[in-house]
Amino acid sequence: MGFEINTFIIGPIENNTYLLFDSISGEAVLIDPAAPSHEIQKHLISNGLRLKQIWITHAHFDHIGGVHWFVEQSQGPLPVFIHPDALPLWAGAGGARDFGFDFDPGAAPQDLVRDGDLLSFGASSFTVLHTPGHTPGHVTYYCADENAAFCGDLIFYHGVGRTDLPGGDESILVKSISKKIFTLPDHTRLFPGHGRATTVEEEKLNNPFL
Repeated sequence: MGFEINTFIIGPIENNTYLLFDSISGEAVLIDPAAPSHEIQKHLISNGLRLKQIWITHAHFDHIGGVHWFVEQSQGPLPVFIHPDALPLWAGAGGARDFGFDFDPGAAPQDLVRDGDLLSFGASSFTVLHTPGHTPGHVTYYCADENAAFCGDLIFYHGVGRTDLPGGDESILVKSISKKIFTLPDHTRLFPGHGRATTVEEEKLNNPFL
């Protein structure tokens, strides 16, 4: 049956935090919890959902600000998956100092994912795509069965991720999009870290940056 998607816009930069859940098993996954959220926690409880994993696309502060809060709320172990190349950014306060404030992300996650790894919950399986450029450790989580890719700050509706921050590289970002995103089926839905969802076809035809 696949999964359902709830989008919560939270945090100081209005991030999309995605809650994916399997209505049959009640298992749920949280992608890029931007900040602590009682709204998400209440949604989990009221719908009888069990948060099983947290998946991080990259370690900028506005994508990890709620990680440890959700870990603390959990009744049991809650794995947090991240690419190893994202750990230096995590250790560097998620780049918060570049924006003029301090941020303590807490202990770094221990559950590491690499290009081609598979993650699953409920009846759904996702492939991890290493998509650097915005940051070195950026990944996209792609589910072929549901034609859905959660792409963080790699690509947006008619836009692309910033490359002017430490670790950013425009040529690498464009290569990640062309090799890992634009090779997906045209009808694949792209769920970015900010703004509205889009599709591979829409961005191939109308993204002015590509």
